[in-house]
Amino acid sequence: MANSVNLDVSEKLNITCRRGDTFSLTLTLKDSTGTAIQLATLGYEFLMDVKTIPQRSRTGTLERDVIASSALSKSQSKVDDKLSNGFEFADISDNGTVNVTASADVMKEFPVGVYVYDIQQKVGDTITTILRGSFRVNEDISG
Repeated sequence: MANSVNLDVSEKLNITCRRGDTFSLTLTLKDSTGTAIQLATLGYEFLMDVKTIPQRSRTGTLERDVIASSALSKSQSKVDDKLSNGFEFADISDNGTVNVTASADVMKEFPVGVYVYDIQQKVGDTITTILRGSFRVNEDISG
């Protein structure tokens, strides 16, 4: 008998992109037999979140850590909302492909740095995280 079960089916994919450049990523989704999933027919929807990496306070006391964490969480929340807006999913097809895009104007708003992201799929009432990893934005000198 198994001692544990792992329901996390997400795959890790680290993304590096350039600030101010158009972002475009094509995903191909297949079932466990390798057959392309009919995304359009089955009504798949997608969501991408990009967030700042939480920083831990090094003050040495729990009380100060909680206060610092709370203040940081409020400012991070505003930044995170801005980062996740602008990613669109287009060309959701029955050959299992979907394109994730963000315009150059959206990407121009990203501060250079390293973030975390995930992509979720929604089918009916079921939501599943399918991709996760780091999201690195490199500097662009021409923008």
